[in-house]
Formats: sequence, structure tokens, C-alpha cells
Amino acid sequence: MKNRISPISATVALLVALSALAIAPPAHAQWFEDTYPGFFSLQTPGLLQATLFGGGFVSDKYGVLQEGVQVEQSVTPYIGFFGRATGYQLWIGNGFESPLAPGSGSFPRLNFGRFQGGADFTLCPGTHLYVSGGHDVADSDAPIIEGDFSSWLLLHSAHPINGSFSSIYDWQNGVESSEIDVEAILLSTEKYMVLGGIGGAMYFGGFLSNAQGQGGPDLGFYYRPWQLGVSAQAGYGNAHQYGQISMYKQLSWFE
Repeated sequence: MKNRISPISATVALLVALSALAIAPPAHAQWFEDTYPGFFSLQTPGLLQATLFGGGFVSDKYGVLQEGVQVEQSVTPYIGFFGRATGYQLWIGNGFESPLAPGSGSFPRLNFGRFQGGADFTLCPGTHLYVSGGHDVADSDAPIIEGDFSSWLLLHSAHPINGSFSSIYDWQNGVESSEIDVEAILLSTEKYMVLGGIGGAMYFGGFLSNAQGQGGPDLGFYYRPWQLGVSAQAGYGNAHQYGQISMYKQLSWFE
């Protein structure tokens, strides 16, 4: 038995706690209404957002390309629902077995898609919790569950700080993958932002005999007029030297 609490279990516990507060005795219910006014009212005007994203990861042992789209519809000021579709191309070096289905043999390349749906909870201004579930298709056949958390601190300072955490559990190979990043806005103008920080990833369970991971510095750029962002990271870990880059483009419509 692992002597740790899964981040996904913590996410579920938080959602249960919020639900309990919403139906708690009057004193707690009043606190909930004061903290989240209009929690159950429809958001007007509604907001429809689409995010196009893509990126890549390369190391001595493997490389990955990914591309996809996420569409989110607001429901209340604090809750939105989203769907996400992602395509992956995985190259495996040095004759390693497939990490998607250990024991199935060695493959130089694997291709699969991932389809997810879930909810976005605004816990407070600048703080979001995303909870989703889904399934892979093609070379991966895994049911997955994912929790993502992002929060901005010191919003009214010259250098706001963002902390983000993401955890995915894969039922096919039994591996839990977690990522964490901490970034600050180093420079901000009317048109663009430059961000810098540090981040990394950890992998537990399944066919892994012990915890693995990697980490390194982050550098990001966001261009406001185009709602376009680019971020890069390089570092070292179990996969030896690695580098990764990601891009995203946001589109928004008020209804």
C-alpha cells in the first residue's frame, strides 16, 4: 500500500467538500453564498472558448508530438464544461518496450488519440480546478482520469506568480503522471508578457519499479492581440537530457 494520497483522490475530496458546503446548515450555507454569490445562476452573457494547442518533447529515450483542441462552455460564473481531443505520436528509442502496454513488445513508433470531457471549477478569482475523464483510441486503449489545478497569486503586483499542477492516471499501464510548474511574469506590456520559472514531472506505479521524473527551467511568451502563447522547458531526469516546447491559441466568443 502506498503511503501517499493521490492528487486525483484529493481532487475528488475537494469536490465532495464543496458540495457538502452548498447543502450545509444555515450558517455554512450563508458562508457559501457570501463566498460564491450566484453559484447556481446561469452566467450572462455566456462565454464559449476554444483553445488550439500543440507541442513536442524529446529526450535520449523517447520523443512525443501532440496536437489538439479544447472547447469550453460556461454554465454559471463558477462552473463550465469542456471537451478535449488530443492526438499523440510517440517515438521509442533504444529498443524499449511500449510504455502504453508493457509486455506487448518493442515498437519504434506509436500513434493514439485521447478524448476527454469534464468540468472547470472557478474556486476563486484566478484559481481553476479542471476534472475530466476519457479514453484513448488506436495504439493505446486506456481509460484515463485527469485533474488540473492552476492559481495566480499576487495578481495586483508587478510580477504575478502562477502555480499549476496536473495529474493523470492511466488504467492500462497503471502509471500516474504528475506535472508541476511555478512561473512569474517577468515583463508585461500592453501587448505581450514574458514569463519564467521552473517545472518538472514525476511518474509513479504500474510497470515502473520506482518513481521517475525530470525537471528544469521554464520560459514563456504570450502575445495578447493574438491570444497566442509559447513556452519552452529544458532539463535533466530519468530520460537524461530533454527539451520540450508547447504552443496554444485561444479563441473566445460572448453569447
